[in-house]
Amino acid sequence: MLALYTAGTPNGKKVPILLAELDVPYELIAIDFSKNEQKSPEFLAINPNGKIPALIVTDDAHEPITIFESGAILEYLATKHGKFLPTAAKARAEVMSWLFWQVGGPGPMFGQAGAFGREEPRNEAAFDKFMKESKRLAAVLNG
Repeated sequence: MLALYTAGTPNGKKVPILLAELDVPYELIAIDFSKNEQKSPEFLAINPNGKIPALIVTDDAHEPITIFESGAILEYLATKHGKFLPTAAKARAEVMSWLFWQVGGPGPMFGQAGAFGREEPRNEAAFDKFMKESKRLAAVLNG
């Protein structure tokens, strides 16, 4: 059984998309940011970083496995189900490079651009910095 703790953010949508592609059933546990549920003691016991997504894998044969951080969850699921992650070293390295690129680049940069873009009053210097980097990263992907 899989229990996925997530919310409707870009980071929170990655794992449900992969689970749908894998056709794997799971229980969705919505985390309500407006109630600060991601910082509750119960959730912090699952993910000490207090962020979504987090996944708990349980079955009768093994101890539960708790995984947090979207990249770690995606890699775990792809490996476990033998799909979307090549086994050949070169191809696997390429996929993992792009996965870590997304986790360390577009994910946080696009998020910061959006956050600073919604701020009032807007911190133009910060917004411009993150927009410039977001555009650079989009160009890398388009290339």
